[in-house]
Amino acid sequence: MPEFAVVGEDGEVYYVDGEDIMGDDDDDDDVVGAAKRRRARRRKGLALKKPSWRKKQIAPGVIAPDQGMVPLPLAGTTNNGVFTATIPSITFEGQIQKPFRGERLLVSTVRTGATAVGRLISQLFVGTELAQADVPGFDLELVGDPQAFGVRMSMQPATPGVFIRVLATLNSTLTAPDTIAANVTLMGRMVQ
Repeated sequence: MPEFAVVGEDGEVYYVDGEDIMGDDDDDDDVVGAAKRRRARRRKGLALKKPSWRKKQIAPGVIAPDQGMVPLPLAGTTNNGVFTATIPSITFEGQIQKPFRGERLLVSTVRTGATAVGRLISQLFVGTELAQADVPGFDLELVGDPQAFGVRMSMQPATPGVFIRVLATLNSTLTAPDTIAANVTLMGRMVQ
């Protein structure tokens, strides 16, 4: 007869023969569920530990929700993020694919020419919501300086498909051929 695993009332797993499940009565006929005269032997199952690289998995291929700090590049929608005499304003935007909450702006600029001294005054939006305390613009390079200390933000969480935008405008005029090239990245937590 085959062997079966049965969970007892105490939560333990018992391994029994087919005879133990079938049972018998006094007439030597097999009766389903009839008590056998002897007790089923008891074995504990082998418990294996997950390897460390599978700690975040519920099952193979199924990852438990987790957070990780990741960069969201914000691409300049005009002139590849390069300010010129004819392009004094550029919108930098990125679209997220998983739930995301921005925490830190990182901005680098490359200035070319004598008149390339203006600052990038910006507004930050998560979807249609203004992600700053008041409407006036802030100095994007000051807040986004990679060496700045204590400039983390608590932005609104955004759902997949939402655009995060930085509207940047130069506060002084450039003359041709001078340029200011800007690169904007938003670091944040993404639920993985």
